[in-house]
Amino acid sequence: MKWIDEKVLQRYFKEEFNRYNNWFISEYGKQLISVGFNSNFDKYPDLYGTLQGNEVIPIEVEWKTSNFESHKHDPSLLTDGNGLIVVLQNNLKDYASLKQLELDEKHFENWFVANSQKIIQESIDKAVDKNERIKRPPKLWFYYLSKSALKNHITTKEEATYGVPFIFPKLHDFKDIRKGDLFCFIGPFDGYKKGGRENEDLFVKNRNLECKTVELYRVKTNYYYDESKIWEYNPPRLNPEKNVKNYPHRFQFEKESILNLENINIYKLTLPSKKLLHKLPYVALSDGKSDILVDLISKSN
Repeated sequence: MKWIDEKVLQRYFKEEFNRYNNWFISEYGKQLISVGFNSNFDKYPDLYGTLQGNEVIPIEVEWKTSNFESHKHDPSLLTDGNGLIVVLQNNLKDYASLKQLELDEKHFENWFVANSQKIIQESIDKAVDKNERIKRPPKLWFYYLSKSALKNHITTKEEATYGVPFIFPKLHDFKDIRKGDLFCFIGPFDGYKKGGRENEDLFVKNRNLECKTVELYRVKTNYYYDESKIWEYNPPRLNPEKNVKNYPHRFQFEKESILNLENINIYKLTLPSKKLLHKLPYVALSDGKSDILVDLISKSN
């Protein structure tokens, strides 16, 4: 039983064709400069490639050469178009006078492992109708905006997109963010203990503790996964970038904020508000409570 669809192999070659340009130089005397899917997706041929000089050639991708034969494809489409078969295993040498590029099996395996999360997520997004999810009322989310996160916060607002690392402790909750929810950035806290966890009793009694900002936005999209670059990230040596992947767990929000507050004295808040804010830096993401948001508004300058 073959559990991985051939389309994954097509995508691998589309993204990694540069690795095989020595073969193209040998066979065609020029490099392959781009690869795209057939505009009639999943129709023969699978791909079209563009060589230096803008020559476009048809490309069919198969697990092995004998699959091409069993599918009864017309080889003249490839031979007449100066095209080729891309296979993981060439098991029919000199088949129909077609050019055959045999892929690096180990490199394909490594690529698949590295991209499996993205492939799975994209497959789920295509297969599952988000509109058929169980409906729930819009939610309010609180997110602690730390001092270290401020360096990217301008970009976040410019792009109207927020993302968290590949490894994120509250990911299950983050994935529940939906269009129409309200998302509130809270922090950073000034006068807060640096390093370690501040004792709750000391936190609620600290008269000089201040919340620098509260920013409330309406969520524009459901959660989605995307590794395209938005933010700059310079990882310290002990925190490898592979766990960040440019903050791929994301959602978009409306650019116009609903609410902007500054310099709120946390000591003036009610005890339930102070207790929730005490926990927020450690949990990062929390269900918001409307009464606490009202409390923040009422005590803002």
